[in-house]
Amino acid sequence: MQNNKKAATQRGAAQISERNESTGNSAAAQRNRILAALRTHGSLTTLEAQRRLDCLRPAARVCELRNLGFLISTVWQWDHTPEGMPHRVARYCLLSEPMQEAV
Repeated sequence: MQNNKKAATQRGAAQISERNESTGNSAAAQRNRILAALRTHGSLTTLEAQRRLDCLRPAARVCELRNLGFLISTVWQWDHTPEGMPHRVARYCLLSEPMQEAV
């Protein structure tokens, strides 16, 4: 009986972990959202990542993707916040992916 309860708890924890990897706010989930946006659109600004992807520190997530072997360039540009304030922001462009994906 104890083993069944332990196994059910582990299965539940695994399901929660998998769900958080794609929809949560963990660093891995944020990396996945940023990578998906880069693959789909080719580039993404800091403000776009914050507004559309709910990633408050996109530079950190991009740095982690680079450490995993993704070649991502940074181009600086001016953009406006929803409040109308101009800011110099990074536009991240996906140039290439590692031979083995490790996200």
